[in-house]
Amino acid sequence: MAATSALTAALVVLAVVGVPAVAVAVDALASLRARGRVYAFAGTRANSDFEVLVPIWGSIRYLENADYLSAHGDRVVLCTPAGESDDFYSDLYALARRHGFRVFVASFTAPRTGGRRATSGTVRDRLIRDALEMVRAKYVVPLDADTTTVRPLDLLVGELVRQGADLASVRLVPLNSDTLLARLQHYEYRLAMQFRFLASWLVSGACHVARTEVLADVMSRHSLFFQGNDVEVGLIARALGYRVAHIPFEVPTTVPGTPRGWFRQRLAWAGGEFRLFVVNARFVGRHPWFWVYGGVVTIALAPLRWLAVDDVAGGVALVSSLTVALVLYAALVACLHWKHRGPALLVLPFYMLFVSLVMPLLGVLWYARMAWQDRNLGIIRPNLVRVAPRAPEPTPAGHGSS
Repeated sequence: MAATSALTAALVVLAVVGVPAVAVAVDALASLRARGRVYAFAGTRANSDFEVLVPIWGSIRYLENADYLSAHGDRVVLCTPAGESDDFYSDLYALARRHGFRVFVASFTAPRTGGRRATSGTVRDRLIRDALEMVRAKYVVPLDADTTTVRPLDLLVGELVRQGADLASVRLVPLNSDTLLARLQHYEYRLAMQFRFLASWLVSGACHVARTEVLADVMSRHSLFFQGNDVEVGLIARALGYRVAHIPFEVPTTVPGTPRGWFRQRLAWAGGEFRLFVVNARFVGRHPWFWVYGGVVTIALAPLRWLAVDDVAGGVALVSSLTVALVLYAALVACLHWKHRGPALLVLPFYMLFVSLVMPLLGVLWYARMAWQDRNLGIIRPNLVRVAPRAPEPTPAGHGSS
């Protein structure tokens, strides 16, 4: 009995200490990898041999970066499914004509979402996969409809060429800081972006860059599961032997500023993490750091973190357990973010504790919901080629439906 209690206590301590300890280790290693590197892109030659694929469906109001994209004219392809409303196509083609964009209409129909942005489904990845067959440029940049970049995309493509890489992740930088919740996410994103110096294949769906033939090969093998779809691109590319790099090319992104928007996003992310770390755990041998952090520490030890805040392990009081957990998270916060400290830093330990306690468990349920809804388990099979139906060529802005 004593041995069992001791083992339980040891596991509880591991669960509580594990997240801070691994996070500190990851940040330290990533910082060492980044040390001495200068990312001024001074030696990078701009390369304009690329096309930009922008998925857009449901509502034209989601296309928020049209003015930014207008500098690239007909190198921009607006990718949309069949079956949208006449008003949608009329507005889309009018906008395309105004900026000189091309329009690609896929052969499939998107499910209705009641006017809300989709957080699951296969539409986005099917659009990219099908449109890639029509890209004639040597390089391609998939870009979300609400995403812009700090530097010109020509430099991003040029840096990919300079590094001799086939695919590259970029650096997402939160744009808004008008609420406490948004400011807390600035700290999260900083740590996540540092991780990419260790795991460059942690690609972001909002923006990445690749050789066209490489991304076409990768997307032909993609499971089309939405949450975790971006990381799946990097995993498949690495499994196929392509060279994946990280380019600290800053891409501003708007983070949720309200509890409702944040919780909806994180619930979907948690389901995607369960899909990557547990359902596809066979990749642990290829990327052990990633799976120890996400699969073991974050998800597998989540139930034990609940034990740490319950009346367990020899009668430790709830308040004492919470205090220990918060002290550990406070130490983590000080270690990771002291150089970027601000008032929000005082709240960050509570925020991190909530995320580590609640979201991994809800992620299991949300993954099951998404998998059932889309009839797709999200199993990553790099060696399985999924043949897509042949789609029509993108049309110039002056043609097509109206």
